[in-house]
Amino acid sequence: MSARPKYARTMEDAFVSLTLDGKRLSSMAAFDHFNKLALKGKSDESWKGELACFARELATRSSGSITASTSGTTGPPKRMTIPRRDLVNSARLTADTFGLQEGDRVLLCLPCQYIAGKMMVVRAMALGLDLHVIDSRGSVLDNLKANNDRFRFTAMVPLQLHRAIQEDHARVERQFDTVLLGGGPVSAALEEDLQSLKTAVHQGYGSTETVTHVALRKLNGKGRSDGYTALGQVSFATDERGCLVVSTPHLRTKEHITNDLVDLIDATHFRWLGRIDNVILSGGKKIYPEQLEARSGGLIGVPHFFLALPDDLLGEAVALALETDIPPDELVPDILENLMRVLEKHEWPRRILATKQFRRTASGKVIRSI
Repeated sequence: MSARPKYARTMEDAFVSLTLDGKRLSSMAAFDHFNKLALKGKSDESWKGELACFARELATRSSGSITASTSGTTGPPKRMTIPRRDLVNSARLTADTFGLQEGDRVLLCLPCQYIAGKMMVVRAMALGLDLHVIDSRGSVLDNLKANNDRFRFTAMVPLQLHRAIQEDHARVERQFDTVLLGGGPVSAALEEDLQSLKTAVHQGYGSTETVTHVALRKLNGKGRSDGYTALGQVSFATDERGCLVVSTPHLRTKEHITNDLVDLIDATHFRWLGRIDNVILSGGKKIYPEQLEARSGGLIGVPHFFLALPDDLLGEAVALALETDIPPDELVPDILENLMRVLEKHEWPRRILATKQFRRTASGKVIRSI
């Protein structure tokens, strides 16, 4: 008797069909379904059109490759082509990591404009998962019509999960087995809220170039960690800048040099410090704005980020930028009082700036400049 195949789909038939809410559709039928939704959609429901376009790409490209754009956080977005083998191998890496099996129910609640949303569709097709799709805007729980439908796996941005926990902690536990977070930092406040959540929550490390996550950090429960662990055969090193170099033997491009400063523990473990582009060199000390923001996330009631400003004495001084209509003078006393409780003295902002609206990339990430 021949052994059962490890994966439900071969590399060649990875994108032949999609199971949608228990109904198996050919890839072209799936496109027709999503296209009809898009045509009936309202003018502000661009996510439907993005999903239809992506379904068409998977259905009609004989090579099985897709196009994707980088987020544009540190420069203009780059358009790239990701081949079938990379897509399927990334999906299989996720399956191996989380124990996903054919027929498992999964949720797409991210837009398909960028790689995270695209890969939820790819995983469903390549692994034979049962996909449910909802609007990526607003409340995840409100957009789920049935409150007893349990999902084996989903990917969210931190804000989506934070809102869901605040709305109905018990329902999150009831509906979600595993949640993968990405697309933004996880605040200390959210991480604290997760400790009482039975749902397993992981933070992924990855990018468009690495076809989403290549390392995970467990945020709650058994195995909780402040560092990332490599998946599969992925391994890590650092370059002369102290930035992470990722080895990805499962992808066509075998090495990826990043701008992420890390504390490298060993070849498969690291702690993320921040982007080298954002480091503040103040009075001989390196200060990582992303680390400050993780601590301040639950203490400042408006969008904000830390940045460097020139200083005659220190070289660079820490500054705090706020997105608000309220004059800074009205906010400063409370903000400083809160920050003094969680930041070291050399990390305190010497200037607080306010603007009505931050500049953002097309994917919604803040451009860290004033």
